[in-house]
Amino acid sequence: MLGLDYPPPLMKQAPVAFLFAVAVVLSLVVPTIEVTNATALIAAVVVMAAITALAAILPRFDPSGRVLLLIPALDFLVVGILRFATGESASIFASLAILPTVWVAALPGRRNVAYAFLGVCAGLLVPFLLGSTLEENPNELMRGVFSASAFGLAAAVVNDLARLARNHVADVRAREQLALLELEEASVVQQALVPKTGSGASGYDFAGICLPAKTIGGDFFDWYNVAGGTAFTLGDVMGKGVGAGIIAAAVRAVIRSARNTDDLSVPLDRASDFLEADLGDTDSFATLFHARLEETTGVVRYVDAGHGLSLHVRADGSWTRLASLNLPVGMWRDEPWAIAQVLLEPGDALISCSDGILDLYDGTVEALRHVAAIVADRSSASDVVARICALVVGSDAHEDDVTVIILSR
Repeated sequence: MLGLDYPPPLMKQAPVAFLFAVAVVLSLVVPTIEVTNATALIAAVVVMAAITALAAILPRFDPSGRVLLLIPALDFLVVGILRFATGESASIFASLAILPTVWVAALPGRRNVAYAFLGVCAGLLVPFLLGSTLEENPNELMRGVFSASAFGLAAAVVNDLARLARNHVADVRAREQLALLELEEASVVQQALVPKTGSGASGYDFAGICLPAKTIGGDFFDWYNVAGGTAFTLGDVMGKGVGAGIIAAAVRAVIRSARNTDDLSVPLDRASDFLEADLGDTDSFATLFHARLEETTGVVRYVDAGHGLSLHVRADGSWTRLASLNLPVGMWRDEPWAIAQVLLEPGDALISCSDGILDLYDGTVEALRHVAAIVADRSSASDVVARICALVVGSDAHEDDVTVIILSR
């Protein structure tokens, strides 16, 4: 493969055409550079223009790149014609052959070193084909052999360097593909950790969604049955990406480990101890909204650890933002967790979201009124999730994870 995409043939031909044009101008304006054959010089100009045009249009007719070598092959011939037109052995433009030499030698395969060498030889023979003789230029044959050998050696070096560069690029691409595959697998695992069905609490409707800004996100939500009702959590780990995703999965597991205790302080203590003790060097922390629904009464007891993005939306459309009275988990504290509660009447809903949802509006907490309006106008908890998902898909500001959990009675 000749690599049509990068760089394209015209980009490779451009420096050849530019230096050729400089050579022609110099031969016309510098008195010490003799034009010995004006007809040959004009012919060289015409052929170079045709080659450059060919470099521009050939990829359209030859997408496989099978005949691209025709362009540098013609360049070798034009350099030979230019030398013939400007004094043959006295010409200063023989070095122009280095550009098509590099073009050919940089292509994959050792055979291209031989092609480059033969191209230089062909260019050096052009003056003899146009009428030059060894009698007129007794040193031309020796000069040609030496020049062809030097250019051939340069071609071998360029070919080897190009091979090493291609191998390096291939290795980098392979590692990138492996990393992407691992990220995709991690994303599948992370999505598998979210609840798949409702909580089973009679008369209540749960729904949630987590839309990471990257392949892996640092947000999570969860719900699960506990004695007398349902426990549910929304967490937002500092940062984004793989590191935040690993911490989020660990915090979720730690919170779940306390499902058999009714004391809401226990899971928060465990999560905070985990972040402080095991991940203290990373300065990681997470905001959490962790709650328990008592199915028979509709009372929701909760701990808001530095989150502050939860709303109680009533059946009449009015709403209240639930206060955050605690620091995020993972931060040093010397006071007990403040536990609050709210009563969900029939038609009421409780929604908690991550701060990524604010960026879908003006980025301030005032944007929560839009979230409350969506909840108040809901037909179901799933309807709220679907409408927020549509907002994310249609937004250009999805630079942070967007996670939502909603409980509707």
